[in-house]
Amino acid sequence: MIASSPFLLVFRFVHIITGALWFGSVFLFALFVGPSAAKVGPAAGPLMHVLVKERKAAKVIKWLAIVAVSAGWIMWLYHANQAGLSTWWDWTEAKVLLLGGILATIAMFEGLHGVGNNVEKMVDIGDGIAASGGPPTPEQGAEMQRLGAAIQKASKIDLALLFFAVACMATARYW
Repeated sequence: MIASSPFLLVFRFVHIITGALWFGSVFLFALFVGPSAAKVGPAAGPLMHVLVKERKAAKVIKWLAIVAVSAGWIMWLYHANQAGLSTWWDWTEAKVLLLGGILATIAMFEGLHGVGNNVEKMVDIGDGIAASGGPPTPEQGAEMQRLGAAIQKASKIDLALLFFAVACMATARYW
């Protein structure tokens, strides 16, 4: 049975664990941490600094996404190779898994560029403001607002994409 091969057991385990951690992290940050930090304002700076710069949350989430997506595509290609691509493609399950993989891949790039990179930039600006000991310059304030809006938008898109990707993968065999 293909599903019980050691290769697939390892990749399925890696895919599910990293995917669950990725989705949970996006959920937590998009719905709780990000909006809370935005509401608190500059007082959230030290916490965000520790979270992003010292605990490396954005980098950890990035690698969870990359590993989950890579393991998923490796499993999809493995199944396609084992069944024969034309036969594998005839199964609705393969198409639904493909849709889930595409959604997760888009979510990964959205998260990397729209959230992770912008969070790191925002924390860098906040650190610069804190180091200066004064209020932010108008340019810094405008950039913080722009980044905050971009992060908020990208976080919602990322969460929605991941929700539908997980729904596809969880139900693929039942279509």
